[in-house]
Amino acid sequence: MEKQLTFWKKLQNPFLRIAGAAALGIGLAGICLNSLFCWLTDLHFQGLLHIGPAPTDAFGVIFAEHLIIWLIPAFLFYLWGRLLSRSKIRIIDVWGTTAFAQLPLLGIGIFGFFPAVQHIIHIQPSDLTPEWFSQSATISGLLLLLISLLFLIWTLIWMFKALKISCNLKSTRLGIAYTLSVILGDIVAVYLIHLLYT
Repeated sequence: MEKQLTFWKKLQNPFLRIAGAAALGIGLAGICLNSLFCWLTDLHFQGLLHIGPAPTDAFGVIFAEHLIIWLIPAFLFYLWGRLLSRSKIRIIDVWGTTAFAQLPLLGIGIFGFFPAVQHIIHIQPSDLTPEWFSQSATISGLLLLLISLLFLIWTLIWMFKALKISCNLKSTRLGIAYTLSVILGDIVAVYLIHLLYT
């Protein structure tokens, strides 16, 4: 029972054991791997909270998308940490924990290989008919995408822990910094990623 509890604690907050260069190395490996998955499946992270198709299948663009959804929140976390924390903030810790926190997004990348998800990803406006919504592939694809939201929630939880640990923030300051970082980070990421498509 104690081992299960320890495992659950590690799953909830891996940054009690890993940070800095080690977290950064593992996180970057995950970013590279997920970029490969998304390139193979034509799945795009169009923001931290958005996935879908895009008018390009270039690997460089897909890799840049992943860098943006990592670096924008990491920059905002570091900024808030410097402004709100009394501790000394190491940028390697912020970069590392934020990159590591995005490992669950690999689950979304893997889901992109499912034919039912591909059926949803490549929907055309003309396909949006009652018949399309009643197809088994559509229902299965929507169900899989709904399940994939769990990986996004998992990432957001880990990002919260990353900010808390790497910047030593608590209570109201932590909540404000995290909320603003996610919302503003997503807006900026969406804007920058769409510039890649022009």
